Amino acid sequence: MSGVFDFFISYKRKDAESFVLKLAGALKEIKFDAWLDHEEIHPGESILASIENGMRSSIDAVVVLSRNYFDGWSEHERRALFGLMMSKKLRIVPIWYQLDFNDVQSAAPMLADIKAIHATGDTDADISAVCGSLANTYRPEQRCSRLYELFFRCVSAKYPDDWDLKLFLAVYDNDLQLLKQALDAGANVNISDSALWNRYNRLALDCGCFDEWRKLFLYLSEIGAIESGPAA
Repeated sequence: MSGVFDFFISYKRKDAESFVLKLAGALKEIKFDAWLDHEEIHPGESILASIENGMRSSIDAVVVLSRNYFDGWSEHERRALFGLMMSKKLRIVPIWYQLDFNDVQSAAPMLADIKAIHATGDTDADISAVCGSLANTYRPEQRCSRLYELFFRCVSAKYPDDWDLKLFLAVYDNDLQLLKQALDAGANVNISDSALWNRYNRLALDCGCFDEWRKLFLYLSEIGAIESGPAA
């Protein structure tokens, strides 16, 4: 996808570079687009600005936790990504690279509570297993649904009384109680995701949902489904 990535990959070059380069290549082979500093930061560009843009342009984040990850630049990335996760702007998928639970618990206890993928090395078998686990997180054909979800979650925080939005979120979260509340409140069960997009498309900037709008806009433009942009 042009300008939108399935995964932002955060890692420490010192001890995980070989693993990550192989992983990024394997993800491309199964049709995932991954943001990787090696490929997305070019001479003359601000490293910090490029990384921040990569985070904002990604649907999810793969955080490769290794022995040396928890200091320096990678630690700043982890903190920024965790903040985005807490505000439900993306999902973090940790990979414990040559680490165990005690290692992660002592260095980043909040990440220890997230179900992780384990990798003991960078062999073809290791890479294949990790790719398979990531593919189970969500498939490329689910991009549109994930992008709508991110946008609707953001907009719902600004418009908490829109029960059509709550209906969609109830389905995403498999929340039967919220689904019943939405139906009882008169939510339109026949409304489409594109109709909700059109309802809030021009309000995205006022909602503080530009990043979520931008990702969805770029994707819908790519597949030829865009109808209009936000008001200036």
